[in-house]
This record gives sequence, structure tokens and C-alpha cells, in this order.
Amino acid sequence: MKNTIKEFIEPTNKEKQELWQKAVFVFDTNVLLNLYRYSAKTRKSLLAAFENFKDRVWIPYQVAYEYMRKRCEVIYETVQRYEQFKKEMENFTNKAVETLRLTSSDEEVSELKRYLFKWLDSNKDRNLLVVNADEDEILDKILTIFDGRVGLQIDEKELNAIKEEGEKRYKQSIPPGFKDDKKKKNSEDDNNAYGDLIIWKQIIKYARENGVGIVYVTHDQKEDWWNITKGKTIGPRIELRKEFITETNQEFHMYSMDGFINTYNKMNENQIDKSAIDEVIGLEKADKKNRRYKKRNEGITLSEKIARTEDTIEKIQNRILRRRKIMEDIENKYQKQGIELPENIQFQYDNTKVKREELEEIYEKKITRTECFKANA
Repeated sequence: MKNTIKEFIEPTNKEKQELWQKAVFVFDTNVLLNLYRYSAKTRKSLLAAFENFKDRVWIPYQVAYEYMRKRCEVIYETVQRYEQFKKEMENFTNKAVETLRLTSSDEEVSELKRYLFKWLDSNKDRNLLVVNADEDEILDKILTIFDGRVGLQIDEKELNAIKEEGEKRYKQSIPPGFKDDKKKKNSEDDNNAYGDLIIWKQIIKYARENGVGIVYVTHDQKEDWWNITKGKTIGPRIELRKEFITETNQEFHMYSMDGFINTYNKMNENQIDKSAIDEVIGLEKADKKNRRYKKRNEGITLSEKIARTEDTIEKIQNRILRRRKIMEDIENKYQKQGIELPENIQFQYDNTKVKREELEEIYEKKITRTECFKANA
């Protein structure tokens, strides 16, 4: 009976350990992309863990393709996070001056600013490893770990067959990927909609041809991958396990990133710091918030992204010019005539200068990001 309903039975801890020790590990796209978002400590620990499996790792071509396609966007999104936080700190100190009726030249205010910006710069230097796509140490590390361990690109005939099958599967909510069905509408590349299914099919093909079990590590928390009952994640979808067993006669199991770290620490002496789990979980929560925003931007083509970014660049440029004009007017009225600036005018001048410099930094990042988009167009 057990063999007949094998897909319904969750493997025991012993069976999971046995699979862990002999299976090939496959990491999904977001696991690789999140390396840019993690702190230096977590990133270093995870890369070391991946390297420990160097002889037992493999990624489908679709994962490599998605990683390379999204890499630039994630890099500049991460850089922008620091710029945005810098702006928020400036707003905080300005609010402190206003609320507490201080002056911008107050030594305590200056000391607070120095402390905050020094702390941010230190955090940025420590954790932000990649600031430009053409100097990417994370990419270099990934290329080394997965050298010779990436699947081949599937031909157009096989790709079309997967998409045709996917259309039927999605209508019946057969995993994986049916939650991405709407992505194929108004999209220049419906691989985005069928990406999970393409990855799944490539995993099955690899396992069948090489006679190996698979451990799939994914950041994806959607129910088209996981068996979720009353809010509790039990394991992979039963349909996935059944399809894998039927097609390959091998074992299959999945781990979320925090599950992977917990199991890795149980199975290895060189452990990943437990703080990494908190960071991974925190990133998952942040991703859930971002999904609502992304839903409003689904179906946007790369060309539309470029157009929107260029429009933003023009607006930023106009804001920079307005602030330069304000500063020039103050300089002409006071400084060039040798008149000392009144306290309130000095505050306005300093604040305008800081905001102008922030905008100039953002402007440069947007220019670089647009160039990256165009390179991938």
C-alpha cells in the first residue's frame, strides 16, 4: 500500500537525511538573486554552504537565464535602498530641528547627522558588495560554483510543447506555475509565465537522465509549489512528488531557505550563523509586501521599463535644476554681495544643497540602470 500512495506520505527524518547526503541540489532563481540583498555575513555563509555541495549542485538553464536577466535590476534596487534610507535620515534630522525648535547649526544636530551618516556608510561598506553590474563579485562566485553544472537551453520545439502543456495544466491548477498564469497576458516573453514549469520539466529530465534524486531549494512560497494546509506548509505539492516519482523513479524533496539553513546546520559541522535565518525570514516578509506593488506592474515590457526610467530621469533632472536655481538666487542675493546669510536662509540653502546632491546620486544610478536595461533588451 505504501508504494501505491507514496506521494501522499511525507518522508521520515531519516529518509530526508539520506536524500540530503546523496541527492543533487537545485537552487531556484530567487535564491541566487537574494545573495545581493543579504548582509555580508549571511551571504558569505550561504556561498560557503553552496560550495560545499559543489560536486552535487545543478541548475536548469531557465534558472541561469532568469538570474542573468534580473541581476542588474536587483543590484540597482539594492543600491537604491541605501540611497532612500539616506534620504529618510535627512528627513528625520530636519524634522528634529523643526519639532524641537533647534537650528541647523546646532552642534547636537550636526553630531546626530554625523553619527547617522557614518553608521549608514559603515553598513553600506560592510554589506553592499556589488554597486555596479560590471564589477560583480557575487556573479564571479556563482560562475565558479556552477561551472559545468548548468543545464542546456531547450530547443524551440520542446519549449513550445512545454507551453502547450502548461496552458492545459494551468486551467486545471496543476502545479507548478499556475499562479503565474496571468503573467503571459500583455507580455513580450511568456517564458515569464511558464518559467516555473520550464524549470520543473528541466529538473525532471535531468533526474531521469542521470538517475539521481533532487533537493530543490526555493524562496518561492506560493501554493503552486507547496502543500499548504490551514496556513501550515507541510512539504512539496503532492502532485509534484507524484509526477517526479512517476517520471524518474527517484526521490524529491523541497526546502525553503530557512528550512535549508536549519537542515544544513544539523548535517554539517561548519554551520551557517543562526542570524541568517532571521534575515531570510525578514526578507520573505518584505517580499510579500512587495508582491502587492508588483501586481500593479505586471505585464510591463522591458521597453516600457526603459521608457518609464527615462521619464523618471527627466523629472529628476528638472528637480536638480530647480534646486540649483534656488541656490544661485541665494548666492546672488547674499554671498556674492558679502552679506551673511540669515539663519533661516542658511538652513534653506544647506537643505537645498543636500537634496540636490541626493538627487544627483539618484540620477547617476538611474542612468546606469537604464544602460543595463538597454544592454538586456
